[in-house]
Amino acid sequence: MTQVLVVEDEAIVAESIASKLRRYGYEVIDTLPTGEEAIEMAGKTRPDVILMDIHLAGKIDGIQAADRISCQFHIPVIFLTAYADEQTIARAKEAGPFGYLVKPFRERDLYVTIEMARERSRLEAELEAANRELDSFSYSVSHDLRAPLIAIDGFSQILQETYAGYLPPDGIECLSRIRDAANQMDHLIEDFLRLSRVTRAPIIIEKLDISHIAREILGQLATSEPDRKVSWKVEDGLIINGDPGLCEIALKNLIGNAWKYTNKTDGALIQVGSIMQGQTKIFFVKDNGAGFPSDKANLIFIPLQRLHSHNEFPGNGIGLATVQRIVNRHGGRIWAEGEVGEGATFYFTFPEGSGQ
Repeated sequence: MTQVLVVEDEAIVAESIASKLRRYGYEVIDTLPTGEEAIEMAGKTRPDVILMDIHLAGKIDGIQAADRISCQFHIPVIFLTAYADEQTIARAKEAGPFGYLVKPFRERDLYVTIEMARERSRLEAELEAANRELDSFSYSVSHDLRAPLIAIDGFSQILQETYAGYLPPDGIECLSRIRDAANQMDHLIEDFLRLSRVTRAPIIIEKLDISHIAREILGQLATSEPDRKVSWKVEDGLIINGDPGLCEIALKNLIGNAWKYTNKTDGALIQVGSIMQGQTKIFFVKDNGAGFPSDKANLIFIPLQRLHSHNEFPGNGIGLATVQRIVNRHGGRIWAEGEVGEGATFYFTFPEGSGQ
């Protein structure tokens, strides 16, 4: 039986709510008038749902009580209140309620809201358990699977350095290929772990100057490959609202992609800018490199899907999947256009106040 705690400082109203709940088969643990008592009772009894009035007797109101209960005990709280002004709703949202009913409400609405809160609480608990399993799996991948790779690479290096004089040229070549494959596998594992972290990492929204970030990334690439002749144009004043770390990862992948795929292009050019489409600002990273078949654009963001051979352009097909996850987590979208030998353009949007 679902247990419900009612927190309401008007005794008659509290009893009326309790009666409605009993008619639907809920067990009412208690009716309490203050937030302080609600916090104490929540800790002792751990009810399935708490119905909380916002304005209560005592030193703290229902929003403050709900916030503490949510942080300490992770019990779903539904606000039942006569107040629906914007300021109260804004404060209530910060406590992360599982429902908000304005008095007077229908009895059926109370039942539906409680059931929806219970279902959301169940799903969140399952998601939390799945994330714990994923963390455990990531740890296993990072440590248990990497250990054999480190051994393969290490012993191959010893053979190369110690017994090179005893091995024929094709034997030395085989050892070199073994080491290259082990390193490639290690990078692939790290990229998969990074993709997993991107999916689950909390987002902190800040105003970001991506013009500045893009120029820094291009400068670093130019420093790392001083023999490359690459021109670039970065539009001034490109501003988005996004997570600093995640957005830098996305831009590094997009610009790094453009840098890589212009490696065999004379007069290589990379552009970072924006266009307006109606009321929406669309950002882009464009290059005049190898490009890709236009009918394969739907495959380009799928992990491990590559449109060029590893020998032609090294990589493992994880970078663009990571970019797509980052953009999607901010509530935006990303797509690509290209033609073979004519370069590629990656378009993406970042809504105002994005991130969740």
